[in-house]
Amino acid sequence: MKQVNVVIWSDFVCPWCWIAKRRFEKALAGLADQVEVVVTTKSYRLARGIEPMDYKAALYQKLGGPAAADRMMAAVSDNGAMENLAYNFTTMRFGDTSAAHTAIKSIRSPVLAQDMTERVYKAVTTDGLDIFDREVLVSLAKEVGLTDTRFDFDSPKIRSEIERNEREANQITNGVPLFLFNNKLYLSGAQKVAVFEKALLEAATDVPTVLNASEGESCGIDGCQR
Repeated sequence: MKQVNVVIWSDFVCPWCWIAKRRFEKALAGLADQVEVVVTTKSYRLARGIEPMDYKAALYQKLGGPAAADRMMAAVSDNGAMENLAYNFTTMRFGDTSAAHTAIKSIRSPVLAQDMTERVYKAVTTDGLDIFDREVLVSLAKEVGLTDTRFDFDSPKIRSEIERNEREANQITNGVPLFLFNNKLYLSGAQKVAVFEKALLEAATDVPTVLNASEGESCGIDGCQR
Protein backbone atom coordinates (compact mmCIF):
# COMPACT_ATOMS: atom_id res chain seq x y z
CA MET A 1 0.00 0.00 0.00
CA LYS A 2 1.28 3.44 -0.92
CA GLN A 3 1.87 6.00 1.80
CA VAL A 4 1.13 9.70 1.70
CA ASN A 5 2.39 12.21 4.22
CA VAL A 6 -0.05 15.08 4.58
CA VAL A 7 0.74 18.31 6.42
CA ILE A 8 -2.29 20.40 7.36
CA TRP A 9 -2.31 24.02 8.49
CA SER A 10 -5.50 25.48 9.97
CA ASP A 11 -6.95 27.92 12.48
CA PHE A 12 -9.96 27.64 14.75
CA VAL A 13 -11.38 31.01 13.69
CA CYS A 14 -11.10 30.16 9.99
CA PRO A 15 -14.72 29.44 8.97
CA TRP A 16 -13.69 27.12 6.13
CA CYS A 17 -11.19 25.06 8.13
CA TRP A 18 -13.70 22.89 9.97
CA ILE A 19 -15.50 22.13 6.72
CA ALA A 20 -12.20 21.24 5.04
CA LYS A 21 -11.29 19.00 7.98
CA ARG A 22 -14.53 17.06 7.68
CA ARG A 23 -14.22 16.63 3.90
CA PHE A 24 -10.62 15.50 4.18
CA GLU A 25 -11.67 12.94 6.80
CA LYS A 26 -14.29 11.61 4.38
CA ALA A 27 -11.62 11.30 1.69
CA LEU A 28 -9.41 9.33 4.08
CA ALA A 29 -12.25 6.98 4.90
CA GLY A 30 -13.05 6.46 1.24
CA LEU A 31 -9.47 5.49 0.39
CA ALA A 32 -8.64 3.55 3.53
CA ASP A 33 -8.02 0.36 1.57
CA GLN A 34 -5.83 2.06 -1.04
CA VAL A 35 -3.63 4.61 0.67
CA GLU A 36 -1.94 4.76 4.04
CA VAL A 37 -1.97 8.38 5.19
CA VAL A 38 0.24 9.95 7.85
CA VAL A 39 -1.13 13.32 8.95
CA THR A 40 0.85 16.10 10.61
CA THR A 41 -1.15 19.10 11.84
CA LYS A 42 0.38 22.54 12.14
CA SER A 43 -0.79 25.86 13.53
CA TYR A 44 -1.73 29.07 11.77
CA ARG A 45 -3.15 32.21 13.38
CA LEU A 46 -5.32 34.40 11.17
CA ALA A 47 -5.65 37.05 13.87
CA ARG A 48 -2.24 37.18 15.47
CA GLY A 49 -2.18 39.88 18.14
CA ILE A 50 -5.87 40.75 17.74
CA GLU A 51 -8.07 40.86 20.83
CA PRO A 52 -11.23 38.71 20.63
CA MET A 53 -14.12 40.48 18.93
CA ASP A 54 -17.55 39.77 17.45
CA TYR A 55 -17.16 37.61 14.36
CA LYS A 56 -19.62 39.53 12.25
CA ALA A 57 -17.92 42.81 13.11
CA ALA A 58 -14.57 41.32 12.12
CA LEU A 59 -15.99 40.18 8.77
CA TYR A 60 -17.54 43.59 8.12
CA GLN A 61 -14.13 45.17 8.63
CA LYS A 62 -12.21 42.66 6.54
CA LEU A 63 -14.69 42.39 3.66
CA GLY A 64 -15.63 46.04 3.41
CA GLY A 65 -19.19 45.92 4.69
CA PRO A 66 -22.20 43.76 5.51
CA ALA A 67 -23.12 42.74 1.96
CA ALA A 68 -19.94 40.81 1.23
CA ALA A 69 -19.79 39.49 4.79
CA ASP A 70 -23.38 38.24 4.65
CA ARG A 71 -22.69 36.44 1.37
CA MET A 72 -19.65 34.74 2.84
CA MET A 73 -21.49 33.71 6.02
CA ALA A 74 -24.33 32.27 3.93
CA ALA A 75 -21.86 30.28 1.83
CA VAL A 76 -20.07 28.96 4.91
CA SER A 77 -23.35 28.06 6.63
CA ASP A 78 -24.64 26.23 3.55
CA ASN A 79 -21.43 24.27 3.08
CA GLY A 80 -21.26 23.55 6.79
CA ALA A 81 -24.79 22.19 6.79
CA MET A 82 -23.79 19.75 4.04
CA GLU A 83 -21.23 18.35 6.48
CA ASN A 84 -23.62 18.47 9.47
CA LEU A 85 -21.67 21.36 11.00
CA ALA A 86 -23.55 24.25 12.59
CA TYR A 87 -22.17 27.78 12.21
CA ASN A 88 -23.64 30.24 14.73
CA PHE A 89 -22.16 33.54 13.59
CA THR A 90 -24.21 35.43 16.18
CA THR A 91 -22.13 33.92 18.98
CA MET A 92 -18.84 33.28 17.17
CA ARG A 93 -15.81 35.42 17.96
CA PHE A 94 -12.64 36.22 16.05
CA GLY A 95 -9.20 36.77 17.58
CA ASP A 96 -5.72 35.48 18.34
CA THR A 97 -5.89 31.72 18.82
CA SER A 98 -2.42 31.28 20.34
CA ALA A 99 -3.82 29.74 23.53
CA ALA A 100 -5.88 27.14 21.66
CA HIS A 101 -2.96 26.16 19.43
CA THR A 102 -0.69 25.95 22.47
CA ALA A 103 -3.15 23.62 24.17
CA ILE A 104 -3.23 21.29 21.18
CA LYS A 105 0.57 21.21 20.91
CA SER A 106 0.81 20.33 24.61
CA ILE A 107 -1.11 17.07 24.16
CA ARG A 108 1.14 14.06 23.69
CA SER A 109 -1.49 11.59 22.53
CA PRO A 110 -2.34 12.08 18.82
CA VAL A 111 -5.80 10.65 19.41
CA LEU A 112 -6.59 13.00 22.28
CA ALA A 113 -5.09 15.92 20.37
CA GLN A 114 -7.49 15.13 17.53
CA ASP A 115 -10.39 14.90 19.96
CA MET A 116 -9.44 18.24 21.50
CA THR A 117 -9.11 19.84 18.07
CA GLU A 118 -12.62 18.76 17.13
CA ARG A 119 -13.98 19.96 20.47
CA VAL A 120 -12.39 23.40 20.09
CA TYR A 121 -13.88 23.80 16.60
CA LYS A 122 -17.34 22.96 17.92
CA ALA A 123 -16.87 25.18 20.94
CA VAL A 124 -16.06 28.32 18.98
CA THR A 125 -18.26 27.67 15.95
CA THR A 126 -21.40 26.04 17.30
CA ASP A 127 -21.48 26.42 21.07
CA GLY A 128 -20.43 30.06 21.39
CA LEU A 129 -17.77 29.22 23.99
CA ASP A 130 -14.83 31.54 24.65
CA ILE A 131 -11.82 29.58 23.39
CA PHE A 132 -9.69 32.68 24.04
CA ASP A 133 -10.15 32.03 27.77
CA ARG A 134 -7.53 29.64 29.13
CA GLU A 135 -9.88 28.24 31.76
CA VAL A 136 -12.40 27.38 29.05
CA LEU A 137 -9.70 25.47 27.17
CA VAL A 138 -8.79 23.54 30.32
CA SER A 139 -12.46 22.68 30.77
CA LEU A 140 -12.75 21.47 27.18
CA ALA A 141 -9.65 19.33 27.68
CA LYS A 142 -11.30 17.61 30.63
CA GLU A 143 -14.36 16.92 28.49
CA VAL A 144 -12.26 14.87 26.06
CA GLY A 145 -10.49 12.97 28.83
CA LEU A 146 -7.40 15.12 29.40
CA THR A 147 -7.68 15.20 33.17
CA ASP A 148 -3.97 15.30 33.98
CA THR A 149 -2.63 17.48 31.18
CA ARG A 150 -1.15 20.83 32.18
CA PHE A 151 -0.97 23.53 29.55
CA ASP A 152 1.94 25.95 29.62
CA PHE A 153 0.17 28.71 27.73
CA ASP A 154 3.23 30.97 28.00
CA SER A 155 5.76 28.41 26.76
CA PRO A 156 8.42 30.15 24.61
CA LYS A 157 9.16 26.80 22.96
CA ILE A 158 5.59 26.26 21.81
CA ARG A 159 5.21 29.89 20.74
CA SER A 160 8.34 29.52 18.62
CA GLU A 161 6.96 26.33 17.08
CA ILE A 162 3.69 28.06 16.17
CA GLU A 163 5.60 30.89 14.50
CA ARG A 164 7.72 28.37 12.60
CA ASN A 165 4.57 26.58 11.42
CA GLU A 166 3.24 29.87 10.06
CA ARG A 167 6.45 30.68 8.21
CA GLU A 168 6.39 27.25 6.59
CA ALA A 169 2.81 27.74 5.41
CA ASN A 170 3.53 31.20 4.04
CA GLN A 171 6.33 29.77 1.90
CA ILE A 172 3.63 27.83 0.03
CA THR A 173 0.67 30.22 0.02
CA ASN A 174 -1.05 32.72 2.28
CA GLY A 175 -4.08 31.47 4.16
CA VAL A 176 -5.71 28.35 5.50
CA PRO A 177 -6.89 25.62 5.32
CA LEU A 178 -3.78 24.36 3.59
CA PHE A 179 -2.93 20.73 2.76
CA LEU A 180 0.50 19.60 1.52
CA PHE A 181 0.77 16.09 0.06
CA ASN A 182 4.18 14.37 0.08
CA ASN A 183 5.79 17.80 -0.17
CA LYS A 184 4.80 17.88 -3.84
CA LEU A 185 1.19 18.96 -4.26
CA TYR A 186 -0.87 21.34 -2.20
CA LEU A 187 -4.53 22.15 -1.90
CA SER A 188 -5.77 25.41 -0.45
CA GLY A 189 -9.31 25.76 0.84
CA ALA A 190 -12.33 23.63 1.63
CA GLN A 191 -12.11 21.44 -1.44
CA LYS A 192 -14.69 18.82 -2.33
CA VAL A 193 -14.14 15.27 -1.08
CA ALA A 194 -13.36 14.10 -4.61
CA VAL A 195 -10.59 16.69 -4.93
CA PHE A 196 -8.97 15.50 -1.71
CA GLU A 197 -9.24 11.90 -2.92
CA LYS A 198 -7.61 12.78 -6.22
CA ALA A 199 -4.74 14.57 -4.46
CA LEU A 200 -4.14 11.61 -2.16
CA LEU A 201 -4.07 9.16 -5.06
CA GLU A 202 -1.80 11.35 -7.17
CA ALA A 203 0.62 11.83 -4.29
CA ALA A 204 0.57 8.11 -3.52
CA THR A 205 1.49 7.18 -7.07
CA ASP A 206 4.02 9.98 -7.42
CA VAL A 207 2.17 11.52 -10.36
CA PRO A 208 3.04 15.15 -9.53
CA THR A 209 6.68 16.01 -10.17
CA VAL A 210 6.49 19.69 -9.23
CA LEU A 211 4.58 21.71 -6.66
CA ASN A 212 1.13 22.25 -8.15
CA ALA A 213 -1.63 24.42 -6.76
CA SER A 214 -5.38 24.23 -6.51
CA GLU A 215 -7.22 27.03 -4.79
CA GLY A 216 -10.56 26.76 -2.99
CA GLU A 217 -12.42 28.59 -0.25
CA SER A 218 -9.88 29.82 2.29
CA CYS A 219 -9.05 32.55 4.77
CA GLY A 220 -5.98 34.77 4.89
CA ILE A 221 -4.78 37.56 7.11
CA ASP A 222 -6.83 40.07 5.10
CA GLY A 223 -10.05 38.11 5.00
CA CYS A 224 -11.82 35.13 3.48
CA GLN A 225 -12.47 34.26 -0.13
CA ARG A 226 -14.43 31.67 -2.02
